[in-house]
Amino acid sequence: MLSQLLPMLAITFTVFILFFAFMGIGYMVKKKPLKGSCGGVAKLMGDEQCSFCGDDPNKCDSLMAEQQENALRAAQLGKSV
Repeated sequence: MLSQLLPMLAITFTVFILFFAFMGIGYMVKKKPLKGSCGGVAKLMGDEQCSFCGDDPNKCDSLMAEQQENALRAAQLGKSV
């Protein structure tokens, strides 16, 4: 029984690690906040507004542009962000 359980646990653990690694890589590439589903827990709790942009998709883009400008300025001054 143990000889069947250990490979299954190893495979499951590996799948979870890969899942989280790909989520992290996707976040680093896109640099956008994670989004929930439109019919998820937030809708059940009555919190239907985006906590980052207040349901204004342009605001998230402008925040990202502002952060990139600040990072460029800091890089020019030789400081870390």
